[in-house]
Amino acid sequence: MKYTLLGFVDLMQPVSGYDLKLWFEGSVNLYWPATHTQIYRTLNRLLDEGLVQREVVAQKDHPDKKVYSVTEVGLQELAEWLAVPLELPDTRHGLMVQLSFADLLENEQILAVLEDFEMKVSERVNLLKSRQPKYLSHSRSERESFLWNSILDNGLVYYEGELAWVQKTIRAFKEQFMIDE
Repeated sequence: MKYTLLGFVDLMQPVSGYDLKLWFEGSVNLYWPATHTQIYRTLNRLLDEGLVQREVVAQKDHPDKKVYSVTEVGLQELAEWLAVPLELPDTRHGLMVQLSFADLLENEQILAVLEDFEMKVSERVNLLKSRQPKYLSHSRSERESFLWNSILDNGLVYYEGELAWVQKTIRAFKEQFMIDE
């Protein structure tokens, strides 16, 4: 969260916490979700650590707005973190846990769980495809655009793989257990 916020503040500075939340929801939320509370708590910690600075901007029709910018120390810490190779992420997949014990359910219940997952994954694939051009337009360089496109492609490959897997599982389950449509 710390480095995600530092990156976003650097990209958009000066930026309000509200605008950061909107960017989270529209971009990295697919692989790094954050609540409004987490964002503001982390911004305050970044402020305390001297990694960002805050300015209060007076507004006539709204309460004063706090906007954040990255400090030189913040940029240096972000660059150092970016250069460190990361371990593979832990994977948690609730559906796999459900299916591990789903023999307790009736066939129709298992199908309902699988079909619900299929619908949600299909919606996610469509969302990724519709967001791709919008967020790429905010890149600051050709290289950044390439990297962002690669990130979005990773999400598409992942969710398209999930979609193909669940569709195959549904078909095979229906065949194996002679379930009529």
